[in-house]
Amino acid sequence: MRHREKIATASAPGTTGQSDLRLARPAAIAAARVSRAGLLLGLFGLTSSLFVVVRLVEAWHVTPQASSRRISLLGFRLSYPTANLAAVVVLVLAVLGLAVTVMTVVGAARELLASRRFGRRIGASDPGRLEGALVFDDARPRAFCAGLLRPRVYISTGAVRMLDELSLSAVLLHEREHARRHDPLRLATGRVLARTLFFVPGLDELVRRQQALAELSADESAVNAAQGNRSALARAMLTFSDGSERPELVGLDPQRVDYLLGEPPAWRFPALISLAALSVLVLITAVAVLAGQLASGSATLAPPFLSSQPCVFILAMIPAVMGLGALYVVRRRERRPPATSWSTD
Repeated sequence: MRHREKIATASAPGTTGQSDLRLARPAAIAAARVSRAGLLLGLFGLTSSLFVVVRLVEAWHVTPQASSRRISLLGFRLSYPTANLAAVVVLVLAVLGLAVTVMTVVGAARELLASRRFGRRIGASDPGRLEGALVFDDARPRAFCAGLLRPRVYISTGAVRMLDELSLSAVLLHEREHARRHDPLRLATGRVLARTLFFVPGLDELVRRQQALAELSADESAVNAAQGNRSALARAMLTFSDGSERPELVGLDPQRVDYLLGEPPAWRFPALISLAALSVLVLITAVAVLAGQLASGSATLAPPFLSSQPCVFILAMIPAVMGLGALYVVRRRERRPPATSWSTD
């Protein structure tokens, strides 16, 4: 409620706090630095993951014959690998590295498919156009930028109807800045890396700060474009908040409120967060290097603790795999959500 009162003050005619002349772009600079830090940490994490997989290949020797150990159980000869502690450490890190790689590919594919589905869905509604933005039919006031590879600005008919001319122009300038900076792609990349490198502290916080700074940067661009846009953006924010079922999603961030009141955006580079994330990644890489130098492990082509007759094992697994597949399909249908209206990107 306190933020809404501040926004109401900022939206009053003639209330701008500072001069609406063209100013420096501290929020844009901050957004670029945080985005760059998150991307570099994410790429370092992915590189470290692939590195430990390579160390696994170098440390372990897979042979078709009995360099591993075998035991007999109920008439079956079972094999299991031999390895020292360093080889086990490399194996654990390599499994983590493979999981990170797979999760990255899957996460990127999901983001791309979701973006394409949204584009096809909104394209099928034959949207109109307004100053380069696509206008879709929705009584609620909504505006956003969506599209990973080709970002576009979208605005609802409700927003066009409810906003005054200056507020509408300021909102479109705000969203065009998101499109110019390819913020949907930047934020999607950050989300994927934060989910994938779940064991690295601080990446999710970097993504949250990146999102907040992206909004501030877009506000900054709109405010610097013309006099009066500061109060116009404040009026638009109130309109979006009043027309939303979930006002917390509109973006009434304290920093945005303070900026629209005329206070310069204050930020500090998240050095401690970045240092903590970098330290974890360096530690994992160092452990992989040292363990790889001491590792010694061997295994046969047969899976560990399984029969040395792979055909028997595969035949025995067919019913189990079919059962798990059927269970997955049933649960997926039960959890499938009902059709929803337009989603906000």
